[in-house]
Amino acid sequence: MQQTIPPPEERQAPEHPGFQIVRWLRPAGAVIVLLVSALFLAVCFSSGRAPIPGYTAPHEADYYARHLPELAEELNANVLPQVDDAASAAVTGDTVTVTIPEATFVTTRAAVLRYFDAALVTFAQAP
Repeated sequence: MQQTIPPPEERQAPEHPGFQIVRWLRPAGAVIVLLVSALFLAVCFSSGRAPIPGYTAPHEADYYARHLPELAEELNANVLPQVDDAASAAVTGDTVTVTIPEATFVTTRAAVLRYFDAALVTFAQAP
């Protein structure tokens, strides 16, 4: 008995095992990509937890720009003891310099800048 071989345009290439899985997951994959993208955006653009729960700065930045000693007092009395006991704030020229130990520099700086304007505060690492 003779076998007839179909012309090349009628032959189908063998399907690889992964193609069927991709065909099944295509709708679910799109949903997963959308959910992961939405989660990514929510995490990136939402603010993290407050470093000092319930704390709000008593005055606005323009008030502290005119009263730098009060800013230093506020930092030393209410902010720095909650974040890092070894940090201290002092008025130097037209800003308040916050001296922070190297081990907690990043977290303490972020906590201070969350509540106070960066133009009013400079940071220095403690020796």
